[in-house]
Amino acid sequence: MASGVRDTIRFLIIDSSPGEAESFLNVFRESGYSTRANLINSLDDLTSAMSGHQHWDLLLMTEPPVPLNFPQIFDYINKKDVDLPGIILLPPDNETDHLSLMKMGARAVIPLGSDDYLLAVAQKELEDLKIRRHHRRMSVALHESEKQRRLLLDDQVDAVVYVNGGRIQYANSAFLMLLGLPEEESLDGKFFKDLISTNDQQDVEEFLLGIEESGQALAVIQCPLVAQNGSEVPTRAVISPTSFNGEFTLSLQIKFNEQEAGQGGTDKTIEKSAPDSETGLLGRKQFDQELDVAIQRAVSGKGKATLCCIHIETLKAIHDQRGKEVSHKLLKAVASKITAGLGGIHPVSSVGGGNFAALLREGEEQEVKVLTDKLLTTVTGEHVVIDQHLLSVKLSIGAVTLSDTTNDPKTLMVQSRQATVLAQKEGGNQLCFYQKRKVSSVRSVEKQLAGMVSQALRNKKFRLSYQPVISLAGSSAEYYEVSFVMTDAQGRDHEASTFRPKLEKISLWNKLDRWQLIEASKALMAKRKEGCDTRLLMHVGGFSATDDTFLPWMKVALKAAGIPANAVAIELSEQNLGRYSEVIPGFFSSLKDMGCQTVVSEFGCSLNPLEAIAHLDVDLVKVDPSFTEGLTDSDNAKELQRMIEALSQSGKKVIVPGIETAEEMTPVWQFGADFIQGSYMQPPSESMDFDFGADG
Repeated sequence: MASGVRDTIRFLIIDSSPGEAESFLNVFRESGYSTRANLINSLDDLTSAMSGHQHWDLLLMTEPPVPLNFPQIFDYINKKDVDLPGIILLPPDNETDHLSLMKMGARAVIPLGSDDYLLAVAQKELEDLKIRRHHRRMSVALHESEKQRRLLLDDQVDAVVYVNGGRIQYANSAFLMLLGLPEEESLDGKFFKDLISTNDQQDVEEFLLGIEESGQALAVIQCPLVAQNGSEVPTRAVISPTSFNGEFTLSLQIKFNEQEAGQGGTDKTIEKSAPDSETGLLGRKQFDQELDVAIQRAVSGKGKATLCCIHIETLKAIHDQRGKEVSHKLLKAVASKITAGLGGIHPVSSVGGGNFAALLREGEEQEVKVLTDKLLTTVTGEHVVIDQHLLSVKLSIGAVTLSDTTNDPKTLMVQSRQATVLAQKEGGNQLCFYQKRKVSSVRSVEKQLAGMVSQALRNKKFRLSYQPVISLAGSSAEYYEVSFVMTDAQGRDHEASTFRPKLEKISLWNKLDRWQLIEASKALMAKRKEGCDTRLLMHVGGFSATDDTFLPWMKVALKAAGIPANAVAIELSEQNLGRYSEVIPGFFSSLKDMGCQTVVSEFGCSLNPLEAIAHLDVDLVKVDPSFTEGLTDSDNAKELQRMIEALSQSGKKVIVPGIETAEEMTPVWQFGADFIQGSYMQPPSESMDFDFGADG
């Protein structure tokens, strides 16, 4: 079952209306995010928020309250040099110059009330922010890594020199010693060819530049050096790709060549890893090295390449009809045709399952298409004869282009395979390029979800699940939270919490709330007949809270099932408190009159969470699961501790969900929580079978 873990976004909101600010947060919470927010009304508020240790993710602004204004805000942020994307929301009829706001530093200016637009822009900004933060962390790590590498290289026995574009970027002390140069001398920026014997300078220089251009993963060349005293030092260089100061660079490991010491000429034979003599295929390890180099070159802007997955469509049928021996021989024959068709220029390796990976040195789609069209003609144009069997060959080719955003070879392999599947679906014997799937709009997602839920409801594809809620104060009652799991048409399970935020505002969810209450009441009654004081926490959607018929129906349903009202606690999410603020007090009051307990769940994500429940008759408060993520981090732990202490002081019992380990349970107990819930005690189960006595 899905875990329901949500990303947490931390907002600074500049808006004179707390209600408007709360509605912004609901846009994100309905889309599956947890939120934290701080409402800013003055420059002092902004200064205070920025001066803490907290990192903020997004700044949302409408017209700032007087005397605050946009120039002040952006001027402060720019002076602090804080990476905080700012999005401005203005009424459609507002005449403020959008260009001037963008020049001040706004990332986007969007119409107020365009929730889908806000969500799309914010998600893009959050993704960009994540990339920037990752880049900064990796830059620091790379700097430290290169410092360590320099220390290691300086202690290296072998001479090592880094070369980029023919110029030396770094040379270790062993290399300086080999040339008879003082250890303090720097060769940085000098041409490597100037250190090579005159007769070999041009050949070695052209070879190194060729390696840079081709992206060859490994090679060896004879390159006699000239020492400080003018004598020739017979050496060879083992060349491999690396990076230095963030640039694609060649690493030359220089080895003294004793065999050449007494010979008059220099053997310029280039050594490199050879492909299989029978098929022309590279070993997988060597191919992965070639792919790594191609990725480095693409990221460094030194040239594109294309990764192809080539699938033999007819191999499985031939294996089934003719047996393993024939299919194996066909595989080898096709491999030979592929490597021959690519002229030995483009590395090819077998990746299993009748698939080959080919790294094309071309990066433009049209060039790749021309190349693969010729390959298809070469390989599939005529039958292959294996053991007197005339066999046809059909290929599907999927391709993904390496670009400056490429960084993960595994992802590239998956994408090329997905493109191959597309080529298969379109009939085979053709090339298809990988294309990112388009993301559906928010409304279409809600429509699809509603259709899926309706179908599951008709087909009775829902089942209840129960998770114990453990008292840390020794309560005699045994609490379970009830929820439900939906099985879709493909047989996949989905927890209610993963789609409830998008659908609980519509009447469809009211049907689910009623189904849940009836089915859970049956199970609860059976459990209570065993003599246990078992109670259920039951989440209902916002629509049910606004439905005048729901509570009278619920009262009748509980009576019919023989369930006392005090055995049921009704949960509403925090965002519904703000969404239906006019009706929730009456809804909770009616529940208390019936004898039910009241619960607010997913608590702590609004602007002023404690104020939101101050005047409500609430028995239990379940904090949002995001509060227990990363409890080993001191800042996160302090945030949870402050929340528990504040709720306890206001007389509310606190439930902390998401406890997955003993290490997480210990601080929660120390902070004074009343109840805990999580997979460490027991994951959601289809029966109420937790042994509360053993836990106690």
